[in-house]
Amino acid sequence: MLPFDEILTKYLGEFGRYQGWVLFLMCFAEIPVGFHQVASVFLAAVPAYHCAVPGLVTSRDCRPIPQALDMSIPWTQEKNESRQYLQCSRYNLTEQDYNMSSAAFWQHHSPESLSAGGNISCDRGWQYDCTTFTSTIVTEWDIVCSAGWLKRLTTALYMVGVMVGAVLFGDLADRWGRRPSYLLSLLVQCVFGVAAAFAPNLALFVIFRFFVGAATSGVIIVSCVMVAEFVGPSERVKVGVFRPLFFAVGEIIFAGIAYGIRDWRMLQLAISLPNLLFIPYFWVCPESPRWLMSRDQEKAKEVTLSMARMNKVNVPDEAFLSEDPESIKEELSRKYSIMDLLRTPNMRMRSLKCFYVWFTCSLVFYGFSLNITDLSGNIYLNFLISSIMEIPAYLSLLYLQERFGRKIPVFTYLFLTGLGLIIVTVLPTGNSRVAVAMLSKLCITGGFQGIMIYSIELFPTVVRNTGMGSSSMAARLGATISPFLWLLADVWRPAPYLLFSIMTILAGLLCMLLPETKGLRLPQTLGDGEEFGKGVTERMIDSALTTLKLRKGNDDA
Repeated sequence: MLPFDEILTKYLGEFGRYQGWVLFLMCFAEIPVGFHQVASVFLAAVPAYHCAVPGLVTSRDCRPIPQALDMSIPWTQEKNESRQYLQCSRYNLTEQDYNMSSAAFWQHHSPESLSAGGNISCDRGWQYDCTTFTSTIVTEWDIVCSAGWLKRLTTALYMVGVMVGAVLFGDLADRWGRRPSYLLSLLVQCVFGVAAAFAPNLALFVIFRFFVGAATSGVIIVSCVMVAEFVGPSERVKVGVFRPLFFAVGEIIFAGIAYGIRDWRMLQLAISLPNLLFIPYFWVCPESPRWLMSRDQEKAKEVTLSMARMNKVNVPDEAFLSEDPESIKEELSRKYSIMDLLRTPNMRMRSLKCFYVWFTCSLVFYGFSLNITDLSGNIYLNFLISSIMEIPAYLSLLYLQERFGRKIPVFTYLFLTGLGLIIVTVLPTGNSRVAVAMLSKLCITGGFQGIMIYSIELFPTVVRNTGMGSSSMAARLGATISPFLWLLADVWRPAPYLLFSIMTILAGLLCMLLPETKGLRLPQTLGDGEEFGKGVTERMIDSALTTLKLRKGNDDA
């Protein structure tokens, strides 16, 4: 057969009805991905809480009673004269000490005597403010105080699942095909998502969410490759942008679902059951003809002719008669792994650069998205605005990556992200800080999606899913580490933002050392991939040094 890009451009059309149908299938299934990827914002939300005190009612109608807290919980005076009650300790008093009226209590005690009596840990559990959240995994299993690290661990292990899924489903998609890998990931996402809603303990919840993460990664990676493989070179940016728009739509819908459902079990169930709508995919989701060309050219011909019928065009027989050289046919039928990405020098350096950029983009994107509570204001409104900001980021790539190439927009967005996060570190709490943070979210979204589109064109066909899966694994490693980096804020509050800014600027600079791919034919074999973009790094460095020398010469003159 002719190369598939040639069949698309000459006969099928780079984007027609068939490609539109495939794009619709992938986009529709992307909506629940937006649910699951950020679900922990609300599933693991931490409301205000304080120690339960024996013999004393400290809350009424889900709200703490200040007079009771004054009698039982140590506090500190804030600058605005308000009292900040400690969350993990109470005064060392017994139940009998509260067996009297409030007036009688203060006749026997004073704030000084209470402090002098010492504090003890919350030996009777905690009471939670349930005005915002009826229940979360934090309130159900008391993941606070000394157990607070478990909250970050649950998010981290979900991201470990995403990381494992990127490699597993990426490899399965290259070995078994895009279609079976994609259908399996949708099934696992549904089954374990529902199971998580009925988890009787934290351990099982974490295990079920691990599998949800792995499956969600499979949906992202395989669909990302599928839509790119069905269209021609000039349409890749458009489909690469349009699909993740529905990820943002999923986040926006999730904000509404979470606002209406405040119980974590019902919320988890509500975001998992929509996968039942994908049962018809078993019959209507096609296999990628580009993948079939490297495995079964007869089936590739069948899919190609189906595309021609729906697109109302004809593909002549000679398009299927051209034979690849035996060496290429042999290479296309081989089995590949991540080691093939690292075996030769040019492919190795390109892959490692991609891995770092993906790692950084994911670390910053999820570091921001999953810690939206660090910003002042209403959590639901902040989450909604943060999700909406992703849409202009995605849409802007339609123009930017077609007008300026693939890598310049990625560099620009990452540089602006770094600059915005530096500004966030110095701004005081308030609306201006929230506004700059939201603009930074827009920029990191554009950079993250931009590198996804770019990476598809950097890896050869035979290892494209493996390359994307490995890049996604690097991204999920970043997302796994991200929750723990926020512990730096306990030492110095701006530390996470400052670290994120440095990493994004460095990622942008590395992106400039990758070859431009706009409008070029995708590399097919490992040999194509090794030759593709050779010498780009050296030319970029030489150009930068030459520019610096010229400027220095002008300054000296």
